[in-house]
Amino acid sequence: MKKRYRILSSNGIDEKFYVNINGQEQYVFIKGMDVNSPIVLNLHGGPANPDAFFTYEFVKEIIDEFTYVSWDQRGCGRTYYKNKCTDPKNKSADFEQAIKDVDELVKYLCMRFNKEKVILMGHSYGSLLGVSYVSRHPERVEKYIGIGQSVSIKDTQKMNYSEAVDLLIDDKKKRDELETAYQRLEKSFNFENLMKFQRLTVPCFIANMPKIKQTNQIKLILSSPDLAFNDLRWLVGMLNWKAHYIRNKKLLDYTLSANIYDVADEYDVPMYFISGEYDKSCRVELLKKYFDRIIAPNKKIVIMKACGHSPQIDEPVLFAKEVKQLLQN
Repeated sequence: MKKRYRILSSNGIDEKFYVNINGQEQYVFIKGMDVNSPIVLNLHGGPANPDAFFTYEFVKEIIDEFTYVSWDQRGCGRTYYKNKCTDPKNKSADFEQAIKDVDELVKYLCMRFNKEKVILMGHSYGSLLGVSYVSRHPERVEKYIGIGQSVSIKDTQKMNYSEAVDLLIDDKKKRDELETAYQRLEKSFNFENLMKFQRLTVPCFIANMPKIKQTNQIKLILSSPDLAFNDLRWLVGMLNWKAHYIRNKKLLDYTLSANIYDVADEYDVPMYFISGEYDKSCRVELLKKYFDRIIAPNKKIVIMKACGHSPQIDEPVLFAKEVKQLLQN
Protein backbone atom coordinates (compact mmCIF):
# COMPACT_ATOMS: atom_id res chain seq x y z
CA MET A 1 0.00 0.00 0.00
CA LYS A 2 1.31 3.43 -0.94
CA LYS A 3 2.29 5.41 2.14
CA ARG A 4 0.94 8.89 2.86
CA TYR A 5 3.39 11.75 3.06
CA ARG A 6 0.89 14.34 4.29
CA ILE A 7 0.34 14.30 8.02
CA LEU A 8 -3.39 13.94 8.71
CA SER A 9 -3.35 12.54 12.24
CA SER A 10 -4.30 14.94 15.04
CA ASN A 11 -1.23 13.94 17.03
CA GLY A 12 1.14 14.25 14.10
CA ILE A 13 3.71 16.90 13.28
CA ASP A 14 4.81 18.51 10.01
CA GLU A 15 7.00 21.54 10.61
CA LYS A 16 9.70 23.49 8.81
CA PHE A 17 11.27 26.22 10.92
CA TYR A 18 14.45 27.85 12.21
CA VAL A 19 15.78 27.26 15.69
CA ASN A 20 18.65 29.04 17.43
CA ILE A 21 21.55 26.61 17.69
CA ASN A 22 24.61 28.05 19.40
CA GLY A 23 23.86 31.59 18.29
CA GLN A 24 22.79 30.82 14.72
CA GLU A 25 19.29 30.35 13.28
CA GLN A 26 19.34 26.90 11.64
CA TYR A 27 16.76 25.17 9.46
CA VAL A 28 14.99 22.12 10.91
CA PHE A 29 12.44 19.82 9.28
CA ILE A 30 10.25 17.55 11.45
CA LYS A 31 7.67 15.05 10.24
CA GLY A 32 5.80 12.20 11.92
CA MET A 33 2.38 10.67 12.44
CA ASP A 34 2.68 10.71 16.23
CA VAL A 35 4.80 13.13 18.27
CA ASN A 36 5.19 10.45 20.94
CA SER A 37 7.11 8.18 18.55
CA PRO A 38 10.90 7.73 18.90
CA ILE A 39 12.92 10.54 17.29
CA VAL A 40 15.24 9.81 14.36
CA LEU A 41 17.67 12.68 13.80
CA ASN A 42 19.28 12.57 10.36
CA LEU A 43 22.75 14.05 9.81
CA HIS A 44 23.23 14.76 6.12
CA GLY A 45 26.44 14.21 4.21
CA GLY A 46 28.78 16.35 2.17
CA PRO A 47 29.93 18.04 4.16
CA ALA A 48 27.50 20.82 3.27
CA ASN A 49 25.12 18.65 1.23
CA PRO A 50 21.63 19.03 2.77
CA ASP A 51 19.13 16.33 1.80
CA ALA A 52 15.81 17.16 3.48
CA PHE A 53 14.20 17.91 0.11
CA PHE A 54 15.08 14.70 -1.73
CA THR A 55 14.85 11.88 0.82
CA TYR A 56 11.06 12.10 0.99
CA GLU A 57 10.49 8.69 -0.64
CA PHE A 58 12.29 7.08 2.28
CA VAL A 59 10.90 9.45 4.91
CA LYS A 60 7.27 8.66 4.09
CA GLU A 61 8.00 4.99 4.77
CA ILE A 62 9.11 5.51 8.38
CA ILE A 63 7.01 8.40 9.72
CA ASP A 64 4.28 5.96 10.77
CA GLU A 65 6.63 4.66 13.49
CA PHE A 66 9.15 7.47 14.01
CA THR A 67 9.32 11.23 14.24
CA TYR A 68 11.86 12.11 11.56
CA VAL A 69 14.07 15.17 11.92
CA SER A 70 16.33 16.57 9.23
CA TRP A 71 18.50 19.65 9.54
CA ASP A 72 20.53 21.91 7.25
CA GLN A 73 23.76 22.04 9.20
CA ARG A 74 25.71 25.21 9.90
CA GLY A 75 27.14 26.71 6.73
CA CYS A 76 24.91 25.07 4.13
CA GLY A 77 21.51 25.13 2.46
CA ARG A 78 18.74 27.18 4.02
CA THR A 79 20.82 27.66 7.17
CA TYR A 80 23.61 29.31 5.17
CA TYR A 81 21.27 31.78 3.46
CA LYS A 82 19.54 32.60 6.75
CA ASN A 83 22.90 33.61 8.22
CA LYS A 84 24.69 34.87 5.12
CA CYS A 85 24.72 38.48 6.29
CA THR A 86 26.47 37.64 9.57
CA ASP A 87 28.70 34.75 8.41
CA PRO A 88 29.08 34.98 4.59
CA LYS A 89 32.39 33.07 4.51
CA ASN A 90 31.31 30.31 6.90
CA LYS A 91 34.00 31.17 9.41
CA SER A 92 32.01 29.55 12.22
CA ALA A 93 31.60 26.20 10.40
CA ASP A 94 34.13 23.57 11.49
CA PHE A 95 33.92 20.01 12.79
CA GLU A 96 34.11 20.81 16.49
CA GLN A 97 31.36 23.39 16.05
CA ALA A 98 29.31 20.78 14.20
CA ILE A 99 29.57 18.43 17.20
CA LYS A 100 28.38 21.24 19.48
CA ASP A 101 25.51 22.00 17.11
CA VAL A 102 24.39 18.36 17.06
CA ASP A 103 24.41 18.35 20.85
CA GLU A 104 22.37 21.53 21.06
CA LEU A 105 19.80 20.21 18.59
CA VAL A 106 19.56 16.86 20.40
CA LYS A 107 18.92 18.64 23.70
CA TYR A 108 16.29 20.85 22.04
CA LEU A 109 14.49 17.81 20.58
CA CYS A 110 14.60 15.89 23.85
CA MET A 111 13.23 18.83 25.79
CA ARG A 112 10.49 19.63 23.26
CA PHE A 113 9.27 16.04 22.84
CA ASN A 114 9.94 14.90 26.40
CA LYS A 115 12.56 12.32 25.46
CA GLU A 116 15.80 11.28 27.12
CA LYS A 117 17.49 10.10 23.92
CA VAL A 118 17.28 10.21 20.14
CA ILE A 119 18.11 7.70 17.43
CA LEU A 120 20.99 9.14 15.41
CA MET A 121 21.31 8.46 11.70
CA GLY A 122 24.24 9.77 9.66
CA HIS A 123 24.97 9.55 5.93
CA SER A 124 28.51 9.77 4.47
CA TYR A 125 30.16 12.80 6.13
CA GLY A 126 27.15 12.81 8.46
CA SER A 127 28.16 9.31 9.57
CA LEU A 128 31.59 10.62 10.59
CA LEU A 129 29.83 13.35 12.53
CA GLY A 130 27.45 10.74 13.95
CA VAL A 131 30.03 8.31 15.35
CA SER A 132 31.99 11.23 16.77
CA TYR A 133 28.90 12.46 18.59
CA VAL A 134 27.99 8.97 19.83
CA SER A 135 31.49 8.45 21.22
CA ARG A 136 31.27 11.72 23.19
CA HIS A 137 27.60 11.73 24.20
CA PRO A 138 26.31 8.14 24.44
CA GLU A 139 23.94 9.23 27.21
CA ARG A 140 21.84 11.13 24.63
CA VAL A 141 21.74 8.46 21.89
CA GLU A 142 19.46 5.42 21.95
CA LYS A 143 20.83 3.77 18.77
CA TYR A 144 23.01 4.73 15.83
CA ILE A 145 22.66 3.97 12.10
CA GLY A 146 25.48 4.82 9.70
CA ILE A 147 24.50 5.02 6.03
CA GLY A 148 27.42 4.75 3.65
CA GLN A 149 29.61 4.94 6.75
CA SER A 150 32.76 6.97 6.24
CA VAL A 151 35.91 5.16 7.39
CA SER A 152 38.83 6.80 5.56
CA ILE A 153 38.65 8.76 2.31
CA LYS A 154 42.37 8.22 1.72
CA ASP A 155 42.03 4.45 1.99
CA THR A 156 38.88 4.55 -0.14
CA GLN A 157 40.65 6.33 -2.99
CA LYS A 158 43.56 3.92 -2.78
CA MET A 159 41.15 1.03 -3.30
CA ASN A 160 39.34 2.92 -6.06
CA TYR A 161 42.63 3.45 -7.87
CA SER A 162 43.53 -0.24 -7.73
CA GLU A 163 40.12 -1.27 -9.03
CA ALA A 164 40.00 1.35 -11.78
CA VAL A 165 43.50 0.45 -13.02
CA ASP A 166 42.37 -3.14 -13.49
CA LEU A 167 39.21 -2.06 -15.31
CA LEU A 168 41.23 0.10 -17.71
CA ILE A 169 43.72 -2.64 -18.57
CA ASP A 170 42.89 -2.35 -22.30
CA ASP A 171 42.85 1.47 -22.45
CA LYS A 172 46.41 2.68 -22.07
CA LYS A 173 45.59 6.39 -22.52
CA LYS A 174 42.98 6.48 -19.77
CA ARG A 175 45.08 4.24 -17.57
CA ASP A 176 48.05 6.61 -17.89
CA GLU A 177 45.78 9.58 -17.08
CA LEU A 178 44.50 7.75 -14.03
CA GLU A 179 48.01 6.91 -12.81
CA THR A 180 49.10 10.54 -13.20
CA ALA A 181 46.01 11.79 -11.34
CA TYR A 182 46.53 9.34 -8.49
CA GLN A 183 50.22 10.20 -8.15
CA ARG A 184 49.21 13.85 -7.89
CA LEU A 185 46.59 12.96 -5.26
CA GLU A 186 49.06 10.90 -3.23
CA LYS A 187 51.58 13.73 -3.29
CA SER A 188 49.01 16.28 -2.16
CA PHE A 189 45.74 14.85 -0.85
CA ASN A 190 43.53 17.89 -1.28
CA PHE A 191 40.03 18.60 -2.58
CA GLU A 192 41.10 19.83 -6.02
CA ASN A 193 43.23 16.77 -6.73
CA LEU A 194 40.46 14.51 -5.44
CA MET A 195 37.92 16.08 -7.83
CA LYS A 196 40.29 15.59 -10.77
CA PHE A 197 40.92 11.98 -9.76
CA GLN A 198 37.21 11.22 -9.39
CA ARG A 199 36.49 12.60 -12.85
CA LEU A 200 38.39 9.57 -14.11
CA THR A 201 37.25 6.88 -11.66
CA VAL A 202 33.52 7.62 -11.50
CA PRO A 203 32.78 7.13 -15.24
CA CYS A 204 34.92 4.00 -15.16
CA PHE A 205 32.92 2.49 -12.30
CA ILE A 206 29.54 3.47 -13.75
CA ALA A 207 30.42 1.80 -17.06
CA ASN A 208 31.31 -1.42 -15.25
CA MET A 209 28.41 -1.65 -12.79
CA PRO A 210 25.44 -2.53 -15.03
CA LYS A 211 23.37 -3.87 -12.14
CA ILE A 212 23.55 -0.74 -10.01
CA LYS A 213 20.30 1.08 -9.34
CA GLN A 214 20.28 4.31 -11.37
CA THR A 215 18.15 6.93 -9.62
CA ASN A 216 17.18 10.06 -11.54
CA GLN A 217 18.09 12.50 -8.78
CA ILE A 218 17.17 15.58 -10.83
CA LYS A 219 13.64 14.26 -11.31
CA LEU A 220 13.52 13.26 -7.64
CA ILE A 221 14.54 16.74 -6.53
CA LEU A 222 12.23 18.65 -8.89
CA SER A 223 9.31 16.44 -7.82
CA SER A 224 9.94 17.05 -4.14
CA PRO A 225 7.04 18.34 -2.03
CA ASP A 226 9.64 19.95 0.25
CA LEU A 227 11.70 21.80 -2.37
CA ALA A 228 12.23 25.55 -1.93
CA PHE A 229 14.15 28.18 -3.90
CA ASN A 230 17.12 28.21 -1.52
CA ASP A 231 17.47 24.44 -1.87
CA LEU A 232 17.93 24.80 -5.63
CA ARG A 233 20.10 27.84 -5.13
CA TRP A 234 22.47 25.83 -2.93
CA LEU A 235 22.55 22.85 -5.31
CA VAL A 236 23.43 25.06 -8.27
CA GLY A 237 26.18 26.66 -6.20
CA MET A 238 27.65 23.22 -5.46
CA LEU A 239 28.23 22.66 -9.18
CA ASN A 240 31.08 25.16 -8.93
CA TRP A 241 33.28 22.89 -6.83
CA LYS A 242 36.03 25.47 -6.40
CA ALA A 243 33.64 28.01 -4.89
CA HIS A 244 32.01 25.25 -2.85
CA TYR A 245 35.41 24.28 -1.46
CA ILE A 246 36.31 27.85 -0.53
CA ARG A 247 33.00 28.25 1.27
CA ASN A 248 33.38 24.96 3.19
CA LYS A 249 37.16 24.64 3.38
CA LYS A 250 37.53 23.78 7.07
CA LEU A 251 34.92 21.03 6.99
CA LEU A 252 36.13 19.55 3.71
CA ASP A 253 39.78 19.55 4.78
CA TYR A 254 38.85 17.81 8.02
CA THR A 255 36.81 15.18 6.18
CA LEU A 256 39.65 14.39 3.78
CA SER A 257 42.05 13.71 6.64
CA ALA A 258 39.62 11.98 9.03
CA ASN A 259 39.89 8.31 9.94
CA ILE A 260 37.17 6.57 11.94
CA TYR A 261 39.79 4.52 13.82
CA ASP A 262 40.83 7.78 15.49
CA VAL A 263 37.28 8.28 16.80
CA ALA A 264 36.59 5.09 18.76
CA ASP A 265 36.40 1.32 18.54
CA GLU A 266 34.15 0.83 21.57
CA TYR A 267 30.67 2.31 21.91
CA ASP A 268 28.03 2.28 24.64
CA VAL A 269 25.05 2.24 22.25
CA PRO A 270 23.90 -0.22 19.55
CA MET A 271 25.76 0.47 16.30
CA TYR A 272 24.09 -0.37 12.98
CA PHE A 273 25.31 0.21 9.44
CA ILE A 274 23.61 0.15 6.03
CA SER A 275 25.68 0.41 2.86
CA GLY A 276 25.19 -0.15 -0.85
CA GLU A 277 27.22 -3.00 -2.33
CA TYR A 278 28.55 -0.67 -5.06
CA ASP A 279 29.48 2.23 -2.78
CA LYS A 280 32.75 3.67 -4.10
CA SER A 281 32.61 6.80 -1.93
CA CYS A 282 32.77 4.88 1.36
CA ARG A 283 33.92 1.36 0.54
CA VAL A 284 32.09 -1.56 2.12
CA GLU A 285 35.37 -3.48 2.45
CA LEU A 286 36.75 -0.82 4.80
CA LEU A 287 33.53 -0.70 6.80
CA LYS A 288 33.54 -4.47 7.31
CA LYS A 289 37.06 -4.35 8.77
CA TYR A 290 36.05 -1.58 11.16
CA PHE A 291 32.81 -3.35 12.03
CA ASP A 292 34.69 -6.50 13.02
CA ARG A 293 36.84 -4.46 15.37
CA ILE A 294 34.25 -2.41 17.24
CA ILE A 295 32.65 -3.37 20.54
CA ALA A 296 29.04 -2.32 21.17
CA PRO A 297 25.97 -3.60 23.08
CA ASN A 298 24.60 -4.70 19.72
CA LYS A 299 25.88 -4.29 16.19
CA LYS A 300 24.86 -5.26 12.68
CA ILE A 301 25.82 -4.42 9.13
CA VAL A 302 23.39 -4.58 6.18
CA ILE A 303 24.62 -4.53 2.57
CA MET A 304 21.93 -3.53 0.08
CA LYS A 305 22.15 -5.14 -3.33
CA ALA A 306 22.45 -3.01 -6.48
CA CYS A 307 22.78 0.19 -4.45
CA GLY A 308 25.52 2.79 -4.43
CA HIS A 309 26.48 5.43 -1.87
CA SER A 310 22.88 6.43 -1.05
CA PRO A 311 20.68 3.35 -0.56
CA GLN A 312 18.02 5.52 1.09
CA ILE A 313 17.56 7.15 -2.32
CA ASP A 314 18.28 4.16 -4.56
CA GLU A 315 15.86 1.79 -2.79
CA PRO A 316 13.82 3.89 -0.32
CA VAL A 317 11.16 1.27 0.49
CA LEU A 318 13.64 -1.55 1.09
CA PHE A 319 15.92 0.80 2.99
CA ALA A 320 13.08 1.87 5.30
CA LYS A 321 12.27 -1.79 5.92
CA GLU A 322 15.88 -2.44 6.94
CA VAL A 323 15.87 0.60 9.24
CA LYS A 324 12.71 -0.57 11.00
CA GLN A 325 14.07 -4.07 11.48
CA LEU A 326 17.35 -2.76 12.91
CA LEU A 327 15.59 -0.43 15.32
CA GLN A 328 13.43 -3.26 16.65
CA ASN A 329 16.58 -4.92 18.06
